[in-house]
Amino acid sequence: MRYDMIDELYQYNGYGAGGDLSSNVDLLAEKIYIKYLSHYGQIISEESGIIGKGEWKLIIDPIDGSDNLLSSFPYYGTSIAVQKDGEMLLSCVANFANGDLFIKYDGGFFKGKILESDMKPVKYHPFSKIGLFEKAYANPKIVARLNANGLKFRSPGAVALSLAYAYSVKYVLFVGKIREYDIAAGLHLCSDCYIYQDTTTIIVSKDKAIFDKIKEIVLKDE
Repeated sequence: MRYDMIDELYQYNGYGAGGDLSSNVDLLAEKIYIKYLSHYGQIISEESGIIGKGEWKLIIDPIDGSDNLLSSFPYYGTSIAVQKDGEMLLSCVANFANGDLFIKYDGGFFKGKILESDMKPVKYHPFSKIGLFEKAYANPKIVARLNANGLKFRSPGAVALSLAYAYSVKYVLFVGKIREYDIAAGLHLCSDCYIYQDTTTIIVSKDKAIFDKIKEIVLKDE
């Protein structure tokens, strides 16, 4: 994806199945998914909802972080999770801004670059300094508590991508409306981390002490 898209792709075209406004670039990305993947099974997409039938379910967010893309902010990509009989079999998250590609299946969890064949196993980064807090702008009380506890974070605005980087950062936190398209692939990628999830909250960390601290902070009023 490049920033010099034609003007038409920046325009909105109604609301998608996920409840957000769909831009034409969202719809174009979904159209590409449908063209090449619909014969594999049923597609569940943020834009159009359920498409087709089949034993295999492909849960997609055609453009993860579409507001970032439309704003020329380099943190956006795409995600796909493949499911059969309720079991997650494969997940893939791609960062269109820097080319990072994450794939996880029963053979392991790997990271590489889009259009390159060299994929290496993902390893924990032991020197993480920051976390990622999606929807931080809507949760000022939690922001204040994190700050009081010296827990730095960034809020880049693409949930699947942030979950894909869970092995690199201290923690990933999301507080808000949880939709399957946003989290299916990302949560599968970081399934070996410590994970807490309820109807409005996701906490992920590779570090048990950090995980417990974030959980204590976030769930303080519950």
